[in-house]
Amino acid sequence: MLIRRVRRVHLVRFARYAAGSLLASATSAVVFWVVFHLGGGPVLTSVTTFLAGAVVNFSANRFWTWQRRVRAGLSGDAFRFAVLAVVTATAATAVARATNLYAPRSAVLADHLAVVVEASYFATYATLFLVKFVLLDRVVFASRPGRRDRSRAQVEKTTRV
Repeated sequence: MLIRRVRRVHLVRFARYAAGSLLASATSAVVFWVVFHLGGGPVLTSVTTFLAGAVVNFSANRFWTWQRRVRAGLSGDAFRFAVLAVVTATAATAVARATNLYAPRSAVLADHLAVVVEASYFATYATLFLVKFVLLDRVVFASRPGRRDRSRAQVEKTTRV
Protein backbone atom coordinates (compact mmCIF):
# COMPACT_ATOMS: atom_id res chain seq x y z
CA MET A 1 0.00 0.00 0.00
CA LEU A 2 2.80 2.40 0.91
CA ILE A 3 4.65 1.61 -2.33
CA ARG A 4 1.50 2.31 -4.34
CA ARG A 5 1.06 5.65 -2.55
CA VAL A 6 4.70 6.59 -3.10
CA ARG A 7 4.41 5.74 -6.78
CA ARG A 8 1.23 7.79 -7.09
CA VAL A 9 2.88 10.75 -5.35
CA HIS A 10 5.87 10.52 -7.68
CA LEU A 11 3.66 10.16 -10.76
CA VAL A 12 1.68 13.26 -9.79
CA ARG A 13 4.90 15.09 -9.01
CA PHE A 14 6.42 14.04 -12.33
CA ALA A 15 3.29 15.15 -14.21
CA ARG A 16 3.48 18.56 -12.52
CA TYR A 17 7.21 18.74 -13.22
CA ALA A 18 6.53 17.99 -16.88
CA ALA A 19 3.77 20.61 -17.08
CA GLY A 20 5.98 23.24 -15.41
CA SER A 21 8.84 22.32 -17.72
CA LEU A 22 6.53 22.59 -20.72
CA LEU A 23 5.48 26.08 -19.63
CA ALA A 24 9.11 27.09 -19.04
CA SER A 25 10.08 25.61 -22.42
CA ALA A 26 7.31 27.52 -24.19
CA THR A 27 8.49 30.72 -22.51
CA SER A 28 12.07 29.94 -23.49
CA ALA A 29 11.12 29.09 -27.08
CA VAL A 30 9.41 32.45 -27.55
CA VAL A 31 12.32 34.33 -25.99
CA PHE A 32 14.86 32.31 -28.03
CA TRP A 33 13.04 33.06 -31.30
CA VAL A 34 12.67 36.78 -30.56
CA VAL A 35 16.26 37.36 -29.40
CA PHE A 36 17.85 35.24 -32.16
CA HIS A 37 15.77 36.94 -34.86
CA LEU A 38 16.68 40.36 -33.48
CA GLY A 39 20.30 39.49 -34.17
CA GLY A 40 21.42 38.04 -30.88
CA GLY A 41 24.17 35.47 -31.21
CA PRO A 42 23.80 31.97 -29.81
CA VAL A 43 25.40 32.83 -26.45
CA LEU A 44 23.31 35.97 -25.81
CA THR A 45 20.22 34.15 -27.02
CA SER A 46 20.90 31.15 -24.79
CA VAL A 47 21.58 33.25 -21.69
CA THR A 48 18.42 35.31 -22.21
CA THR A 49 16.41 32.17 -22.87
CA PHE A 50 17.87 30.54 -19.76
CA LEU A 51 16.92 33.44 -17.50
CA ALA A 52 13.36 33.64 -18.80
CA GLY A 53 12.80 29.89 -18.50
CA ALA A 54 14.55 29.56 -15.14
CA VAL A 55 12.22 32.00 -13.41
CA VAL A 56 9.15 30.15 -14.67
CA ASN A 57 10.70 26.75 -13.98
CA PHE A 58 11.82 27.51 -10.42
CA SER A 59 8.46 29.04 -9.50
CA ALA A 60 6.46 26.14 -10.96
CA ASN A 61 8.70 23.52 -9.36
CA ARG A 62 9.06 24.99 -5.91
CA PHE A 63 5.55 26.25 -5.35
CA TRP A 64 3.46 23.80 -7.38
CA THR A 65 5.36 20.56 -8.05
CA TRP A 66 7.11 20.22 -4.67
CA GLN A 67 4.60 22.48 -2.87
CA ARG A 68 7.05 24.54 -0.87
CA ARG A 69 4.71 27.28 0.28
CA VAL A 70 6.71 28.91 3.07
CA ARG A 71 9.79 31.10 2.95
CA ALA A 72 11.84 28.70 5.06
CA GLY A 73 14.54 27.23 2.87
CA LEU A 74 13.81 29.50 -0.09
CA SER A 75 17.38 30.73 -0.46
CA GLY A 76 18.83 27.21 -0.20
CA ASP A 77 16.31 25.89 -2.72
CA ALA A 78 17.06 28.80 -5.05
CA PHE A 79 20.82 28.25 -4.76
CA ARG A 80 20.64 24.50 -5.43
CA PHE A 81 18.19 25.07 -8.29
CA ALA A 82 20.45 27.76 -9.77
CA VAL A 83 23.48 25.46 -9.72
CA LEU A 84 21.54 22.70 -11.48
CA ALA A 85 20.05 25.18 -13.94
CA VAL A 86 23.43 26.75 -14.75
CA VAL A 87 25.00 23.35 -15.41
CA THR A 88 22.10 22.42 -17.69
CA ALA A 89 22.13 25.80 -19.46
CA THR A 90 25.90 25.64 -19.95
CA ALA A 91 25.50 22.29 -21.68
CA ALA A 92 22.65 23.62 -23.86
CA THR A 93 24.61 26.76 -24.72
CA ALA A 94 27.67 24.74 -25.71
CA VAL A 95 25.56 22.53 -27.97
CA ALA A 96 23.79 25.54 -29.54
CA ARG A 97 27.09 27.28 -30.13
CA ALA A 98 28.65 24.18 -31.67
CA THR A 99 25.61 23.74 -33.89
CA ASN A 100 25.82 27.36 -35.02
CA LEU A 101 29.56 27.03 -35.74
CA TYR A 102 29.51 23.68 -37.50
CA ALA A 103 26.16 23.66 -39.30
CA PRO A 104 26.81 23.62 -43.02
CA ARG A 105 26.38 27.05 -44.60
CA SER A 106 24.15 27.10 -47.64
CA ALA A 107 21.40 29.25 -49.08
CA VAL A 108 18.81 26.64 -48.08
CA LEU A 109 20.03 26.32 -44.48
CA ALA A 110 20.42 30.07 -43.97
CA ASP A 111 16.65 30.44 -43.76
CA HIS A 112 16.42 27.60 -41.25
CA LEU A 113 19.57 28.10 -39.19
CA ALA A 114 17.63 29.52 -36.25
CA VAL A 115 15.40 26.44 -36.20
CA VAL A 116 18.39 24.08 -36.32
CA VAL A 117 20.22 25.96 -33.53
CA GLU A 118 17.06 26.12 -31.41
CA ALA A 119 16.40 22.41 -31.94
CA SER A 120 19.90 21.55 -30.74
CA TYR A 121 19.42 23.79 -27.70
CA PHE A 122 16.16 22.13 -26.66
CA ALA A 123 17.39 18.63 -27.52
CA THR A 124 20.01 19.10 -24.80
CA TYR A 125 17.32 19.94 -22.27
CA ALA A 126 15.23 16.98 -23.41
CA THR A 127 18.21 14.68 -22.93
CA LEU A 128 18.72 15.91 -19.37
CA PHE A 129 14.99 16.00 -18.45
CA LEU A 130 14.83 12.78 -16.38
CA VAL A 131 18.21 13.36 -14.74
CA LYS A 132 17.08 16.81 -13.68
CA PHE A 133 13.82 15.46 -12.18
CA VAL A 134 15.70 12.98 -10.02
CA LEU A 135 18.15 15.67 -8.84
CA LEU A 136 15.32 18.09 -8.07
CA ASP A 137 13.47 15.42 -6.11
CA ARG A 138 16.46 13.97 -4.25
CA VAL A 139 18.71 17.01 -3.80
CA VAL A 140 17.19 20.41 -4.58
CA PHE A 141 13.71 20.07 -3.05
CA ALA A 142 14.33 17.05 -0.81
CA SER A 143 12.80 17.20 2.64
CA ARG A 144 15.39 18.01 5.25
CA PRO A 145 15.24 17.04 8.94
CA GLY A 146 14.03 19.89 11.11
CA ARG A 147 12.65 21.81 8.16
CA ARG A 148 9.37 23.56 8.90
CA ASP A 149 8.08 23.20 5.33
CA ARG A 150 6.27 19.89 4.82
CA SER A 151 4.45 18.48 1.85
CA ARG A 152 0.67 18.20 2.02
CA ALA A 153 0.90 14.43 2.39
CA GLN A 154 3.08 14.76 5.49
CA VAL A 155 0.76 17.36 7.03
CA GLU A 156 -2.35 15.28 6.34
CA LYS A 157 -0.67 12.18 7.78
CA THR A 158 0.30 13.93 11.01
CA THR A 159 -3.05 15.68 11.52
CA ARG A 160 -5.39 12.73 11.00
CA VAL A 161 -7.15 11.42 14.08
